[in-house]
Amino acid sequence: MDMVPYVRDDRQRDAHSRHYQSKPQPFEISMANDSQKLQQLQRILLLYQLVKTKPEMSSKALQEELGIGKSTYNRDREFMKKLGVCFEYDKANKRQKLTKDAFLPIPDLSLDERLAIILALSQLGELQESFLAKHARAAAAKLMAGQEKAFCDVCKALLEQDLAHKGHSRQERIVDDLLTATINRRRIRISYCKPGQPAEDYEVEPYQVFVVDGFLYLDGYCIERKEIRCFKVCRIRNVRDLGLTFSNLREYDFARRRTNVFGIYASNLEPEHVKVWFAAEIAPFIREESRHTSQKLTENSDGSLLFEVEVAEPEEVLWWALRWGGNFEIIEPQWLRDEAIKTIRKMAQRYKSV
Repeated sequence: MDMVPYVRDDRQRDAHSRHYQSKPQPFEISMANDSQKLQQLQRILLLYQLVKTKPEMSSKALQEELGIGKSTYNRDREFMKKLGVCFEYDKANKRQKLTKDAFLPIPDLSLDERLAIILALSQLGELQESFLAKHARAAAAKLMAGQEKAFCDVCKALLEQDLAHKGHSRQERIVDDLLTATINRRRIRISYCKPGQPAEDYEVEPYQVFVVDGFLYLDGYCIERKEIRCFKVCRIRNVRDLGLTFSNLREYDFARRRTNVFGIYASNLEPEHVKVWFAAEIAPFIREESRHTSQKLTENSDGSLLFEVEVAEPEEVLWWALRWGGNFEIIEPQWLRDEAIKTIRKMAQRYKSV
């Protein structure tokens, strides 16, 4: 069946383009007969499916799978480009990469939901593993496809911020290996290097990858320590799959494990009650922060504030309070108050000669 030529009055075309600029422009395809057309469309649909579901296939492998030569493959790619689908082979990562997909389904999200996702994605730029921010921005671009221009303009500003850190390919491979092992429940051996210490090897059953304060962390069961440990991903130098699948999660529950966490460190210790006094000039800033679910604020008549929490690692409260300089005082527990005094004296000693 021949296609009907597409004709439009110039004024109509101009009006149409102003309202539907994001839609693919019409084009004419010339084919000999219906059979040839059907065969090509079936092949293109299969090619589209393979690129999305098996991106690890090289261009040559795709040609072999489809039973076509290089010239036909390139013609099919050009045809898909006119339809709004573009892809290319990324030699560095050895996979096909979709750079444009006009047929990506747009989720049914409210304006607040869409903006919340974009804001969350924009924060990945603060991660040490900054390559994740690049992937997030690519995902955000897909999420914005077909949305109103005003919304896209606001989001574009968020996503064009400079990355705080420059990632490298080794980091990307390590994170990919960790995510793969976590999803597939594979035991791994990691080389872990704390600052100023030699690297140590651990066998780990990875449970959860998560973000805290701009860093990526891994929760997993450490075979050598015989307990669930938290590993900072940027300290992992190497990951090796040991070929073992595990199923025992040892009652691991990410949300429950972090219930009594104030900052980063999760612990099986019973939570302790921590009370901190903040001066009146700092109190407004403390009121703005929601640091923990157990948090309780008590106003004093002089404008100062008492901050109270129940946490498993009280030292993290001290580290947070120190950011406010001399405008805080640890009230309890006594051992943490003693630790604060020791820390402040050490700081004073450092500045004694000034």
